[in-house]
Amino acid sequence: MKSLTIITAAVALSPSTVLAIVCNADNVLRALRGNSAKASPFCSTYTLPPPNQPLPTYVSAYPASRVSSACSCFITTISTTLKTSTTSKSSTLSSSTSKSTTTSSTTSSTTTTTSDEPTPTPYYCEGDAITNGDFHLGPNGKPDPWVFTPATSGGGQSTSTSYSEGSAVLSVNNGQTGGYGGTYIAQSIPGLCYGVLFNLTYTSQLNIYGGQPYRACSVYYSLDSIGQLVHIGPPSGDIPPFQMETRSYQFEYYGNGRPDTLTISLSCNAPGGSYVIDDVHLIGYNHE
Repeated sequence: MKSLTIITAAVALSPSTVLAIVCNADNVLRALRGNSAKASPFCSTYTLPPPNQPLPTYVSAYPASRVSSACSCFITTISTTLKTSTTSKSSTLSSSTSKSTTTSSTTSSTTTTTSDEPTPTPYYCEGDAITNGDFHLGPNGKPDPWVFTPATSGGGQSTSTSYSEGSAVLSVNNGQTGGYGGTYIAQSIPGLCYGVLFNLTYTSQLNIYGGQPYRACSVYYSLDSIGQLVHIGPPSGDIPPFQMETRSYQFEYYGNGRPDTLTISLSCNAPGGSYVIDDVHLIGYNHE
């Protein structure tokens, strides 16, 4: 006669996994998942009332109540995706003879963690993606993190960038009619959210020296990932602002989502020109 006995051991889950929590993946939860290695120890204590830790940078833009709620979902997701199985099998073979053989299998345990979405890159879905858009000077006397191209000269042409508290200036001084020159400033920004509506706003003034006002100089705002956003001046751009004027441009982002660069450039086909810039902002509108 043969008999087979199968014993299955179940692993008890922590109390947090027993509660039925319905979680919708908002931006806070996505930010936690995108930084799961750091978020796991943070959320394990932050969900205990009252919140007892400062917010890490990747969720610092959100209210503490939303972070606490997202942490609860984050911890629940991690717990429920752990799959642990322990199986022990023993087999006993007996016969009418005086000989008996006992065989047992080894016990194995397997733990698997899964995620319901790929890890996102750092991003801005809401709020301002531009840092120091008002060009305030820091302790080092510079409007960081803006990068200003150095002055250049040669062949009768010269370009420069400069700044003061609250503004930046791009200048082209060709020194000859019909010459050409260009310069720019730029800022690195986090990857932007795919399909989200963004509003670029800026306050600026274009000055022309010795050329035709509507044909002499052009200004471009662009992102490395998608190209030109705004074109001011010839041959087919917007009418230049000849006094300080605030404008805006809205677009839906369909780039690659990787870290990006916003560039503001000035080029002139005239004896000279300058472009004064202030209040540059890139605001995302999240409609989740």
